[in-house]
Amino acid sequence: MAERILVVSDIHGHRKALVTLLRAVKYNYRKDQLVLMGDYVNNGPDSFGTLKLVKRLKRKGALALAGNHEMRWLASKDKKIKRWHKFLNSLSTVELIGDYIFAHAGIDTNKPLSKQIKEYTTGYYNHELNRNVPKHKFLIHGHVPNYRFGLKNDELYKKKNILDIDTGAGHDKYLSLIDLTNSYQYSVKVTDNKKVNSRRIKL
Repeated sequence: MAERILVVSDIHGHRKALVTLLRAVKYNYRKDQLVLMGDYVNNGPDSFGTLKLVKRLKRKGALALAGNHEMRWLASKDKKIKRWHKFLNSLSTVELIGDYIFAHAGIDTNKPLSKQIKEYTTGYYNHELNRNVPKHKFLIHGHVPNYRFGLKNDELYKKKNILDIDTGAGHDKYLSLIDLTNSYQYSVKVTDNKKVNSRRIKL
């Protein structure tokens, strides 16, 4: 069993910020379970470099999910992007570890996890999600940046047993890594990549 479950979402081409966070937490692929929850591309400076890193991390055991921006790339006919279609098609859309459910935008709680529709769980199509997450489960998602809930800086949006960890990297704000095992948040401003903030969080 993994010593820690570490989760990151909505990287949006900010490869350096992701590397900074993985170093800050001393990520060890032999001991830790890393979950990457989609939106690796677009908006930031290095979409292809970020995908290369995600592919390498996945090969070493990280779980890598697709987000709506990967779905957009799958619809693209650009030659450089099409070279990534095979890898993007290999990404999952929902993962379950113990009582944790991971999905980029969330889940349709009217359907069992085995029957989820990827266009919904990735946020590629708008659909009502996360209405009645079972009380014994804890849903982790991204997709909706925290400032849309009126939050500031790297604050996380939590409602009952649902946690949104998108802290706005796609809008030049913060990228966050959550250590679910130890209830810690690590974040870095993507325009800086130097100072890592850390704090205990209530799950």
